[in-house]
Amino acid sequence: MVQFGTHAVTVYLIAQWVFFSSTIILFNKHILTSYKFPYPATLVLIHMLFASACCTTAKVLGWVEIPQLALRQWLTQILPVGLCFAVSLVLGNAAYLYISVAFVQMLKASTPVAVLLCSFAFGLEKPTFKLAGFIVLISAGISTACANELDMSMIGVAVQMSAVGAEALRLCLVNMLLTSKGLRLSSLATLYYVAPACALCLFPPWLWWEGRPLLHHHMAPLHHVGAPLLLLNASVVVLLNLSTMALIKHTSALTLNVSGVFKDIGLILWSVYVSGAIVTPLQYVGYGVALVGVVGFSEYKRAMAAAAKVLPSAACSNAEKVPLSAAEEGSAADAQLGNPALPPTR
Repeated sequence: MVQFGTHAVTVYLIAQWVFFSSTIILFNKHILTSYKFPYPATLVLIHMLFASACCTTAKVLGWVEIPQLALRQWLTQILPVGLCFAVSLVLGNAAYLYISVAFVQMLKASTPVAVLLCSFAFGLEKPTFKLAGFIVLISAGISTACANELDMSMIGVAVQMSAVGAEALRLCLVNMLLTSKGLRLSSLATLYYVAPACALCLFPPWLWWEGRPLLHHHMAPLHHVGAPLLLLNASVVVLLNLSTMALIKHTSALTLNVSGVFKDIGLILWSVYVSGAIVTPLQYVGYGVALVGVVGFSEYKRAMAAAAKVLPSAACSNAEKVPLSAAEEGSAADAQLGNPALPPTR
């Protein structure tokens, strides 16, 4: 009976995370396209400011303990991560202006390839034939999906792949600046520090590219969407972070990663059968091939993590330095940024 209850809680937490993760993606797509609101940086800026306010409130009310970081730590360790996170989120949301949710999810499957290539460049991972095989398999699947896209937008593909590159760089910076230096932060603590950094990095370019047009139109696009809807949208981002924290705390980062695969499949099916996106049979085949590579790479990293625990040698620990995705960042602390905070809000 106790085991049944544990399984029931796990299923509930997975379903909760999948719901919030899928909701924020569809919600952002809805605001950007249905409301004709071509301001992805504005949307991300609202998310980060709202998240900062929520974390600050939680700290002031004593709901969460947040360690004090020196200014030098924040500038050298947190700010670079916040910059990459801002670029990744803005470009990831901007992609929805050009391509469908289904196609975006297919392109996101290339994240492990970008992470590995970035890791090779920074010396975080040594190239091996097995890793090269994962790169070839995933790349072949993504290439097949792209080649058979009927509503192709090269701008959309370029924007989304740039977002993937920024995310890969962020994850590598996490390993070099945070995890490797022993900085351990809780979910809300990470959000408390990184969200303001993300907003700070985003504000100058936002003011130039999106702020001026919005001011020129007297904030009419924001009024068109409406404060209640924007507030609800930002609230889902915070709820997603909390659900991510709960899922990883109860299970593991690997469970979150596997759940993400099913979430992506669900979003593709939703995009096809509800939103009317067109996905060709060869695209399904290509995405399936890429997923085989993603799951295989995930299993490889899990095996290396298990080996590191059994035989904690330098070689084993180095092999676990690179996460599969933001969800699997927890190789060092069981979540991204060394904790379960900051799942992609795109």
